[in-house]
Amino acid sequence: MPYWLVALLLITVCLLLAQLIYGIGCQGSLIWVYVLALLLALFFSSFGLIVSNYSDTMQQAIFVMWFFVIMMLLLSGLFTPTRSMPEWAYLTTYVNPMHYFIDAIRTVYIRGGSFESIAPQLGALLGIGLCIGGWAIASYKKNS
Repeated sequence: MPYWLVALLLITVCLLLAQLIYGIGCQGSLIWVYVLALLLALFFSSFGLIVSNYSDTMQQAIFVMWFFVIMMLLLSGLFTPTRSMPEWAYLTTYVNPMHYFIDAIRTVYIRGGSFESIAPQLGALLGIGLCIGGWAIASYKKNS
């Protein structure tokens, strides 16, 4: 929970800076921005727990997380359109929560989208988050 609160604080600071410095305000509801951020935080905290459960050292966990976060970010569609990717790379976007987050944030923040326009992305983020969260709980082993 403390990490989620820090994430929400950082989102708030970024939204304020975007408004104050660049004059870019949210066209849709800020509630959906925060909901999307919380769902992405659910995924990443669960994924981090899975990686730490299977890692032997902290350095190994850091490297694995860095690798996956960079891969998810580069294949999310943030920097390049996903349809311009090779077919094998495009198929990875179906299991990439960053892809759904980026798509939904663009819809809400820039286009002023409502719940109906981001429902598929919300469902995908929730489904992926719950699956990874379940895996994290199942793989957790307490050290004695």
